[in-house]
Amino acid sequence: MMAAAVSRDDDTPAPDTAGAPLVSAEAVRRTARHVLPAAPESYEARPVVLDQGLWVVSVAAWVLRLRLDLPTEAGVDAADPGSDQEVVTRANELARRGQAAGAIRKDAVARVRGYFERNATARLAMAYYYQEFILGFSPPQTVPMLDVVIALNLSGEGAVSDYKKLLQGFIWSERGHARDLTGFLLANGLLTAADLNEARLVAEQNERAGVCDMARQRLRYRPKSE
Repeated sequence: MMAAAVSRDDDTPAPDTAGAPLVSAEAVRRTARHVLPAAPESYEARPVVLDQGLWVVSVAAWVLRLRLDLPTEAGVDAADPGSDQEVVTRANELARRGQAAGAIRKDAVARVRGYFERNATARLAMAYYYQEFILGFSPPQTVPMLDVVIALNLSGEGAVSDYKKLLQGFIWSERGHARDLTGFLLANGLLTAADLNEARLVAEQNERAGVCDMARQRLRYRPKSE
């Protein structure tokens, strides 16, 4: 992944020639407010908080123009780097909803993180289940639970549902909040692209080794096409 630079559009001159690029990548780098270093192989997302308005972004020799003009909740400063309420993408909107849900335990993040550290299978199962949310699909859908069970060779058909209920218990002091679980996990960095990559690698290895076929037989799974 190439390094990227971001600068305010109103700080950078833009040529008026029709069809010409708005600004050169070199000009963006000279006036950049943020510069992202090249990502290592096992990368994770590195968010940059931007003010609302027009921006130009350079990635190597390419320059993109974007407009950030979305509402924020009352009393929240969109320019505050510590704010986790900024709405930038659909994924962040889901994350904000998860953060806003009531009755969240004070130690919820630590409890979930500790559980995922002790139980890698649960972490990978949730990443595989919520992969479209992690990737920012619009609209995102969850992976069928049975497909997750087969791909990762989980103990039974109800494994994913059991993980969800257990995580909800770690996070909220009351029952429910099934719809808010995704947002909470994403907002607090408890599920990342790195987790999804690891889950997909395990699934590919299981498929090549015949583990998935054995799981299908164990669960008497039949594809919808049959």
